[in-house]
Amino acid sequence: MKGLPEDLKTLLISPQSARDWSAERWSRAAYLAQSGAVLSRVAVDLATLDQDAPDQDADQAPLEVPGLDGCLLSAMRNGVRSQTRLSWEMDRIKRVFWDRDLKIVLLKGAAYLAAGIPCTRGRLSSDIDIMVAKDELASVEAALLDAGWVSAKEMQGEESGGYDDDYYRRWMHELPPLVNSERKTVIDVHHTILPPTGRVTADAAELLDQAVPVESEAHGRRGYFVLCDTDMFLHSVVHLFQDGEIRGGLRDLVDQTDMIAHFGARPDFWERLIARAEVLGLGRPLYYSLRYTSVLLDAPVPASVLDAARRFAPPLAVRMMMDLLVPRALSPSYLFESDRGAGLAGELLYIRSHWLRMPPLMLTRHLAIKAWRRIGGEKTA
Repeated sequence: MKGLPEDLKTLLISPQSARDWSAERWSRAAYLAQSGAVLSRVAVDLATLDQDAPDQDADQAPLEVPGLDGCLLSAMRNGVRSQTRLSWEMDRIKRVFWDRDLKIVLLKGAAYLAAGIPCTRGRLSSDIDIMVAKDELASVEAALLDAGWVSAKEMQGEESGGYDDDYYRRWMHELPPLVNSERKTVIDVHHTILPPTGRVTADAAELLDQAVPVESEAHGRRGYFVLCDTDMFLHSVVHLFQDGEIRGGLRDLVDQTDMIAHFGARPDFWERLIARAEVLGLGRPLYYSLRYTSVLLDAPVPASVLDAARRFAPPLAVRMMMDLLVPRALSPSYLFESDRGAGLAGELLYIRSHWLRMPPLMLTRHLAIKAWRRIGGEKTA
């Protein structure tokens, strides 16, 4: 199986090994990290090494990055700014529902930040994702609209409604994106973690029931929740390997590697994870995650867990095809030197994501509408 670019992998899992690199090698690796949306993460790790340098052997000098100090400092500051914005947005949204007994579950980056998961270090987040019970969607949307959020299409000067709006509301696991009219931040309001039309779905009520609070109640008002540890990991897994197109998903794979190291230290995590994946019907995407995090990023997945997950594996031909496509789609390219098969791999996995998301007749109709509207110059979902 093809791996990630070796220098990028080194920066992600063992940055101290890069001490003797030349400026040219550093520049190339930093470009790949930026392309994979993980440069801020790398910068934080390198800064941590510098801070720890006095505790190292006397003959081992602090890490120096020739010609890239400013670039890495900027990347690290971008990560701090992103998390500051995310924290502020979480606070603003909570104020909208301050007087309501509403269970709001944070997802993805906001959940990692609220729960203090290690993958938050240097992580960039472009929007905030929350999940509520499906019967709360209408009232949650109305409250956000009253508080200054508008539809993303309206923000772009287009009319809301139409096919895209109907597509989200009838078939997807979230509302159409909302944008704050002042801060221009985006919120995605989910009612489950996978499209109800997909070949694999998840019991939203079960996910909400097992969610855990990350804030205590204050003055009788409920704080935020996050998915429990197994479900948080599985949500990242399905976002990349079931609902997503995989292309450009290196950051998600890094998130999963971090969670494996963090949650995997809990004595009963692996048994609960395998059992939970079976209950929720998410065994296949879990298999892919454990396989590719361990092979591509050396994630500390116990051999016994890999063996247990093999019962979720696809047929051999499918596995061989995924082994050919996934590393190529995940690997960022350096300028014009990309793997010749990367573009095709990305397109094939994009088609796969739609195939998993909708039954054949619905998919045919959806793609036909998108193609027709693309010819006419319209934007589509």
